[in-house]
Amino acid sequence: MVQIESLCFPDDTAFPPGMFAYLIRYAVAIVACEPEDQILGFIIGYNSGNAGAVYTLDVHTGYRRRGIGKELLLSLEKRLAMMGARAIRLEASLEKPEAIELYRKAGYREREIVRNYYGRGCHAVRMWKILQPLSSLPGIDSA
Repeated sequence: MVQIESLCFPDDTAFPPGMFAYLIRYAVAIVACEPEDQILGFIIGYNSGNAGAVYTLDVHTGYRRRGIGKELLLSLEKRLAMMGARAIRLEASLEKPEAIELYRKAGYREREIVRNYYGRGCHAVRMWKILQPLSSLPGIDSA
């Protein structure tokens, strides 16, 4: 996971290995693997009351544009909804329009610009998605 993070983010904004240990212990982490147990991507988020958040969504550069990010995001949304989240927020770098477009297609909407979120001069957009009622999410039975 640390290796994929370093492919997705510059050294000054990538999570250090110790942060991953903390996040895996206290957050919701979902990993996408191939049959050979190679990690293709992962998403980490958390829930607090009726709001959830995405910490990071990383897909190995060699496996992008195959729907992995979309599936990871949907899986996390389902998990957070089951934990009580009714809305989810995330931040995306303004320097990564492909990530912003992925989130827009998934139903996230821009709310505000967060200046210097990724360091001096590296801004982010904060996006939110209101979740559907749990029983209407794909793959979740209402019974």
